[in-house]
Amino acid sequence: MKLSAASSRSPSPRRLRSGAGPAFTLIELLVSVTFLVILMLVVSQVIGIVQRTWVRANSRVSQFREARQAFDTLSRSLTQATLNNYWDNEFDTLGTDAAGQQITLAKEYFRQSELQFVCGPTGRIVPGAAGNSQNYPGHAVFFQAPLGVASLVATTGAGGSGQPVNTENMVNLLCGRGYFVEWGSDASFRPAFLEQLNNAVPVRSRLRLMEYSPTAEKNRIYDTSLRPITSHSMEWYQDVLTTGVQDANETAQSRAFTRPIAENIIALVISPQVEVTGNANVSPYAIAPQFIYDSTLKINPGASPINASPQGTQHLLPPLLKVSMVALDERSGEFLSREENSQMRAQLLTAIAGKLQNASSLSEELDGSQGKVGTLVQLLLDQKLNYRVFSTTIPLKQARWSF
Repeated sequence: MKLSAASSRSPSPRRLRSGAGPAFTLIELLVSVTFLVILMLVVSQVIGIVQRTWVRANSRVSQFREARQAFDTLSRSLTQATLNNYWDNEFDTLGTDAAGQQITLAKEYFRQSELQFVCGPTGRIVPGAAGNSQNYPGHAVFFQAPLGVASLVATTGAGGSGQPVNTENMVNLLCGRGYFVEWGSDASFRPAFLEQLNNAVPVRSRLRLMEYSPTAEKNRIYDTSLRPITSHSMEWYQDVLTTGVQDANETAQSRAFTRPIAENIIALVISPQVEVTGNANVSPYAIAPQFIYDSTLKINPGASPINASPQGTQHLLPPLLKVSMVALDERSGEFLSREENSQMRAQLLTAIAGKLQNASSLSEELDGSQGKVGTLVQLLLDQKLNYRVFSTTIPLKQARWSF
């Protein structure tokens, strides 16, 4: 049988592949791969940006965690400040009776306290810090509070044997407390084993928030040589700069009273204020226009009387405290500590101390105005320092304030 020409031909390649669908050409594959490469490059860039942002944000959180914890500690302590003030009588002497005893007549009441609250620029209220704004920028605050910080002390019993007195449960013992910023090295409180590493870990110099926390047994506020407190203002904490950590091997019985609680704190600001709601004639800074508030004084420096009491603000706590703290990250703190930047650091800290003198300009210095950053903050920006400002207003429960 003779086959036709059509039936004798072999099937075409296209007809054989028709069941599998149409194929891609080389140009189509190249275009697809190009788009895929571009898409992967865009995705990788986005992932890189997200990763860098996350690392930066996490770094900022970890860098300022210590500062936040210290700020919370300071704020909690300040809320417990007390003067334990009371009313006492003032008498007129009328003469003596037949037995030679004085005859007195109660004339009036006056406010009294054996305690003290004081705050202001560190160089003006801390003994030994005067004229040294490069090492003590910002403000300091010292007060008394029922914080219950105590230690085991020995008492002499019968037969000369000493028995330890357990003060662990005396959680309301009255203690002195203070906070200020200091520039210095960690040579006195670094772990002892670091000294055996042949300077493998160099001494670190930093700006630190310092806490003054003597035990209740060492509270000098009741020292008889410092009575009355109005005549010996600020003397009960005069050891604040000499009782720092001097031995890394200190024990609970010989612990230092002044120690750092946070590093890279460049400024602490304490502004005593009054509540002015409903009293537009009174400035919130009237009781401490220069940031200085001393409860032993009737009128603080630069202040004017705001009530009719002849004692003014004597033996009164300020009703409000605006507390601000400026912290740097570790990189900025390390930058300031370099020897080649010592002159710049001294100028910066002196400039910061010079700005924190007028309470009415505090908002402009920290928060800025008219869309501009604060003048104090601008000092940090000019040096490309990474910072964070912590701020809060604390009502003092024991203020017992009224106009």
